[in-house]
Amino acid sequence: MKILIVSRSFYPHNSPRSFRTAELAKELSSKGHDVTVYIPSSEFDYSDFIREHPMVIKYFNTYSLGRKITGISLIDRVIYHYEKWLINSEYLKTMLELEKTICVEKDYDLLITIAVPHYIHWAVGRLYEKGYKIATTWVADCGDSYMKCRTMANRPPFYFKPLEKRWCRFCDYITVPLESEKENYYPEFVEKIRVIPQGFNFDEVGEYVASKKNDIIVFAYAGSFIPRIRDPRPLMEYLLNCKKDFRFVIYSTTLNLIQPYKEKFGDKLEIREPIPRLELIRKLRECDFLINIDNGAAKGMPSKLIDYSLVGRPILSITSSNIDTKMIDSFLCRDYTEQFIVEDISRYDIHNVAQQFIDLCK
Repeated sequence: MKILIVSRSFYPHNSPRSFRTAELAKELSSKGHDVTVYIPSSEFDYSDFIREHPMVIKYFNTYSLGRKITGISLIDRVIYHYEKWLINSEYLKTMLELEKTICVEKDYDLLITIAVPHYIHWAVGRLYEKGYKIATTWVADCGDSYMKCRTMANRPPFYFKPLEKRWCRFCDYITVPLESEKENYYPEFVEKIRVIPQGFNFDEVGEYVASKKNDIIVFAYAGSFIPRIRDPRPLMEYLLNCKKDFRFVIYSTTLNLIQPYKEKFGDKLEIREPIPRLELIRKLRECDFLINIDNGAAKGMPSKLIDYSLVGRPILSITSSNIDTKMIDSFLCRDYTEQFIVEDISRYDIHNVAQQFIDLCK
């Protein structure tokens, strides 16, 4: 089968969408399919990757505003906000560039476009409207919807609605990782939605082997933070008053919410740069338990919890809006009775996930 995958995120980038794209491409290639992947222009040398996982990698250009607000000028902030949110010029320019780049592609059996960002779907939607049908079956894969995304600080302006409706109208299927995501799409397209969870290569991580417990309890969090949604501050405030000795290790690039606590916690808090996924799993296995902060947006299985489950350590899952202090105290005393358990982990095996995409092909 001839398959085209278009995504902004790919190996070696660390993100759920990158893992989604790379693991899917690798598995489809291993099954003998003819796989082509379009990703943003990159200086990374994929020679070794392609030798191990035969596929064709092509590139498209992306655009950014090229600056960030560092001062306090009100005019600068208004202009930046206007460009970033009201116009979203980065998305629109990249959409046009991607449309121009992939319009030469045709005769594929299966096209998989992976968002976020949604300009991936927008570009293909514009092509299909013009009569450029790239594949027999087009599957638009989404982590979140665009217009009704629950984790965005500001909802997109109403005039982006036609862009979303266009690709929903022309694609054959919309795939989402969670059943609850269906309610975030326009009712007329719900019949196209199929639930396909995040896929993981279980063979890469191996089984967890119990080791000697740490002298002081060590727990960790890996991932991003979002103010008021996936917000670490309620947990940090509670831990500040905790008399028990511990070490909290955080792997993240979004440091603005936790950096103010570094001096207050001293050696109890360790902030680290993100590391490659397999290396991270090995590091997390050295901890006593892991922290998950539920964003409250949907009841389902975020990719973080699957990786945490593969780590093999107990999971403390809390919500930032209403943290369970009794459960936190229990975990700090090594009582994991209320740990979060991932049910039916085989659903997330990349072998099964890739087959679900193949089964959608007409």
